[in-house]
Amino acid sequence: MSGTFVRPIAAALLSTVLLAGPTLAKEPAGAKDHPLVGRYAGSEIMDYKSEAFNEQRFITSPINLKTEGEAFTEANSIKVEGKITDIRYNAPKDRSSLEIIRNYEESLKSKGFEVVFSCANETCLKEKGSSYRMSFAAGDGQINYRYGDGVRYLLAKASKPEGDTYAAIFLGDNKTGPLVHVIVADVKPMQSGQIAFVDAGAMAKSITASGHVTLYGIQFDFDKADIKPESRPTLDEIAKFLKANNEVALVVTGHTDGKGGFDYNVDLSKRRAQAVAADLAQHYGISAARLTPFGAGMSSPIASNDDDAGRAKNRRVELVKR
Repeated sequence: MSGTFVRPIAAALLSTVLLAGPTLAKEPAGAKDHPLVGRYAGSEIMDYKSEAFNEQRFITSPINLKTEGEAFTEANSIKVEGKITDIRYNAPKDRSSLEIIRNYEESLKSKGFEVVFSCANETCLKEKGSSYRMSFAAGDGQINYRYGDGVRYLLAKASKPEGDTYAAIFLGDNKTGPLVHVIVADVKPMQSGQIAFVDAGAMAKSITASGHVTLYGIQFDFDKADIKPESRPTLDEIAKFLKANNEVALVVTGHTDGKGGFDYNVDLSKRRAQAVAADLAQHYGISAARLTPFGAGMSSPIASNDDDAGRAKNRRVELVKR
């Protein structure tokens, strides 16, 4: 369902139940509530993750398990980019998921949020099925037993001049107590200008000194091998280098970060390397015999894959002298 919240008469009363402040239990280091969402009183953070910039998909309509399976599609979800905050809470055992989701809904409406989609149990699915399978949308597949007795879901959006905020609340029912999973996307552009430009001269120096050069100026669409237009300056410089050094042949090596399956990333990195080699041949007349595409996948990281900064360093193209 969708709709617009009506501003309440007495919004101050909402904090008596939902935003009662953090508990005294030991929680993960650095963990904190999202300031626009808060926590249900008596809840304890069990997992916490915050990323300065990433993408997030949110369910926006009932899932068709028969045709879509446990997967995000363009039909059942939207994709946004920005700061992503991901928090799992253990809620008090003596509170129902209905009471908890309604408190979140009331709290969000007082801050200008509008409902994008909400559902409960069978209304989360287009046909009969086990509602616990909705846990995939929260990344809770490994603990889907926490949704064994039912699921509730709310996606709300606040439109602000500085950028929209999407807040998704997943409620899992289980005899061990309700699981509250909050995922918030504060939409904003990524911090740009972080990639050093390498010209033909710098490429020559690096290849002469170490036999390879690392490039970050070749960008691809997410999860694809399509070269973005902003990659053209770097491709221009590779062509300059190759035309000035006719005797040099290169292994064009694609690298990914550590997210996703190993075989998948090897294939993705190979397709990206092939795209670079093909572009150099088609647009600059570089002989294909001088370019050997190779996909290293996640096998040769140069930084930790545990944070955004490290993963950004690992996503790269390297030119290796053959």
